[in-house]
Amino acid sequence: MNKKWLLLWLFFVALGVSQAQEHFYPALWRNDAALYEGPVYGLKMGVNLPRMYYSNVNLSRLPHDLVIVPSVGAFLEIPFLRPCTVSPEVYYQQRGGSFTYLYDDRIKETYRLNAHCVSLRSPVFFYFPISDRVKPYLFVTPDLGFVFGGKTSLTHPNHELPDYTVGVNYSNIKYWNFGAVGGLGMRVNIPLSVITIVLKADAGLNWGFTDTFSRFEHWGAAIPVNPVQQYEINDRRVFRSLELHLSLGYFINKYDACGTFQ
Repeated sequence: MNKKWLLLWLFFVALGVSQAQEHFYPALWRNDAALYEGPVYGLKMGVNLPRMYYSNVNLSRLPHDLVIVPSVGAFLEIPFLRPCTVSPEVYYQQRGGSFTYLYDDRIKETYRLNAHCVSLRSPVFFYFPISDRVKPYLFVTPDLGFVFGGKTSLTHPNHELPDYTVGVNYSNIKYWNFGAVGGLGMRVNIPLSVITIVLKADAGLNWGFTDTFSRFEHWGAAIPVNPVQQYEINDRRVFRSLELHLSLGYFINKYDACGTFQ
C-alpha cells in the first residue's frame, strides 16, 4: 500500500471514530467517580530490546547480546466502545540486534545491525477497570515499519582483525517490514480541575513476519553483510523485540452543565 494512502486512511479513521465517540460516551456531570473519557493526546517513550532471527542454521545458533535502544513517539487514543479504545500512533525506534562469538574458534567478533525505523500502528486496548482511575489492559496491533538509515558493524575487541562499518541502505535491507505486537499494561487517570492526566506503562512483544534481506542480496547483486559471512540465497532474517513503554497523555474533562441543577 502506498504510504500516502496509508497515512490518509489513518487520518480518516481517527477523525471518524473521534466523532462517533460522543455517541458512546455521553457527557456526564463531573465528579470524582464519573469522569468523561475523551480522546487522549499524548507522548510515549521507552526502550526496545531488539533481536534478529535467521533461517540459516549457522546464524540461528549464534548467541544474542543484550541490546537496549530508545523508542519515542506520539499517539491519539480514542474511545469507541466500552471497554475498548483504538490508538493511532507513530514513533521512532531502532531495530536489529547484536551477536558476540568466536570466529574460527579463535577470533572474538561482535556483529551488530542497528536500523533506524518509523513505526505506524493502530493498537486496540481492552480495559479491565479496577476503578474509574486504575485500569489494567491488554492490547494488540499490526505494525508497519519503514527503515530510513542506520549502520552495520563488525568489531574485534581484541584487535585481531580490522573493524568495519557499513551504512544501512536499500542494497542491504528491505525498507519496509510488517509484524504484529501484543502485550499488557496499566493505565492510571489523575483528574485535575480542567484536564485529566493519563499515565500508562506497558510491555509488548513485537513479532516480525517480513524477511528483511533486500532483494539485491537475494539476487546476488549485493554481498550480504552477515555474522561470520554465512549466507544462502534462501535464507530469511526477521526482526523481533521486547518493547517497554511509558506514556503520558491528557483528555479535557467534559460534563453536562445542567447536571449541577439536578
